Amino acid sequence: MSWQVRFEEEMRRRHPGAGTWYTRVSRQPSWVTKTALVVALLVVVVPIIALTIAAVLIGLACLLILSIVASIWRFITSPFAGPRVPKDDGRRNVTIVDRP
Repeated sequence: MSWQVRFEEEMRRRHPGAGTWYTRVSRQPSWVTKTALVVALLVVVVPIIALTIAAVLIGLACLLILSIVASIWRFITSPFAGPRVPKDDGRRNVTIVDRP
C-alpha cells in the first residue's frame, strides 16, 4: 500500500471534512497545483527581497550623505584647527627604565 493511500485513509478517518478538501486538491491538474504554489511563494519571497533591497539602498544613501557632510565639516573647520601635531607619543604616566 502506498503512502498516499495510507494518508488518504487516515485523513478520512480522523478528519472527515478535511478528507473531501484533500480529495479536491489532489484531483486538480498538476499545473493548477504548481501555479498555486508559485503564486504563494511569490507572495512571500517578493516582499522580502524588496524590503532587503530597500534597506540596502537606504543604508548606502545614509552612508553617502553622512560622509559628504563629514567631509564638508572637515573642510570648513580645517583652517581654524591648525596643524595636527601629536603632543606626545601617546604614553601617559609611563617611566622608561634603561637597564644595562
